[in-house]
Amino acid sequence: MTAPILLTGFAPFGTLPYGEPAPSPTEEHPWIADPTALLMERLASEPEVVTAILPPLYDACGEAFAELLAEHRPLAALGFACLESSDYIRLERLAWNRDESPLADAAGTVRESADIVPDAPTAYGSTLPVPRVMRELSMAGLPVTFGDFSGGFLGNHLFYRARHIIETAGLDVPYGFFHMPPLPERAAVLRRFGGLALDRQELAIRTLVGMLRTALNGVA
Repeated sequence: MTAPILLTGFAPFGTLPYGEPAPSPTEEHPWIADPTALLMERLASEPEVVTAILPPLYDACGEAFAELLAEHRPLAALGFACLESSDYIRLERLAWNRDESPLADAAGTVRESADIVPDAPTAYGSTLPVPRVMRELSMAGLPVTFGDFSGGFLGNHLFYRARHIIETAGLDVPYGFFHMPPLPERAAVLRRFGGLALDRQELAIRTLVGMLRTALNGVA
């Protein structure tokens, strides 16, 4: 296989509203499954694409990305995480060198004020062509926006670590990070927003992969 496009999501974890522990994903509780994990499963058979589901853990998610980068030597990479407070596909433009969230990762670790990489740049930017990404997703009829603060939790942590790994290794690997909405079933449980169906989220990723293939093949 020629060098692939690498796609990553996160394994599901967490709790339901009001502190009820989250059971394993089942047909009765489809919203428990992180949509980004489901999306990786759907894209797994796509030609010249490698998908991976990362552990929802500080540090370990970045280490897993580094291993994938070394193993597959992708032409480009995209990261995805779920953001339950939005109905939009959100292209994050900046990753900040801070873990600063009251939320715990899957191991119960909370980091409310810590550098991700000591003595490293304050921020890294997405290396995707932001206007073109926004245009392509909009033309596909998808709700899309952008953000300059990708939070202080696992999504931002992975985004920063991925860009730092690529940058310090001197690699020419375009990288972009996206927050995806919850599924409608999960949004209904949260009693806010409407969510976005899995088929629509899959269309978004396939649109991004197609755009990257065109750009990497040098087609205007």
